[in-house]
Amino acid sequence: MTDAPLAAAGGRPLRGLWLTALTADVVELVPLDGFDWLGVDLQHGCLEATDLPGLLRVTPLPVLARTASHDAAHLGRVLDTGVRGVIVPAVESRAEAAALVRAVRTPPEGARSTGGSRSTLLGGRARPVLLPMVETAAGLDAVEEITRVSGVDGVFVGPYDLALSLGRESVVDPDVVAGLHAVVAAARERGLLTGVFTGHASLDPLLPPVDLHAVESDIGALRRGLNSLERRSED
Repeated sequence: MTDAPLAAAGGRPLRGLWLTALTADVVELVPLDGFDWLGVDLQHGCLEATDLPGLLRVTPLPVLARTASHDAAHLGRVLDTGVRGVIVPAVESRAEAAALVRAVRTPPEGARSTGGSRSTLLGGRARPVLLPMVETAAGLDAVEEITRVSGVDGVFVGPYDLALSLGRESVVDPDVVAGLHAVVAAARERGLLTGVFTGHASLDPLLPPVDLHAVESDIGALRRGLNSLERRSED
């Protein structure tokens, strides 16, 4: 279980690959030299918490899991696998953030129990990283309060859901980009980690400096690779 730092180094964000479908059998075979961490999406796509141990065995990269919900039992099961931390979707208030801290931290900071889990027996982190996602208009309005909750390590922006929530058609809409910058600024002011998923070449140059940048999903990379093969065959 890697203990590599998750903060940006030398002004360069840590590049992540967002997994929605690739299991350990495939991840073990693909080149990951250009990436610094893996995000595993348990909310959308095909992967489940039971896929996490296998993925952890085949990669030395830090693994962050985007959980399916705020449910405390689900969060505990995910953390028991030994992932570096969790990215929790659609956090919209200080109360929700505080409830997440209680769910992922052991006493006295929280209420998460311990047991004979993979994380405990193989030396997982006693204090996993907690990154609430800000991806709605309500979350954007509450970001200052969310970042003030003790036990929150940072925030992660979901620009696609944020665009939908703001009633905008594109992630590069000025209002979406301004919201993204506001979230990052609020976290920076508190000395917290910052992260974002893009998967959109036009959004990348509009980003503020962040620590964790998920540049593409596995399916996006696969589609792009297949398209390049198709173009090559046409040539």
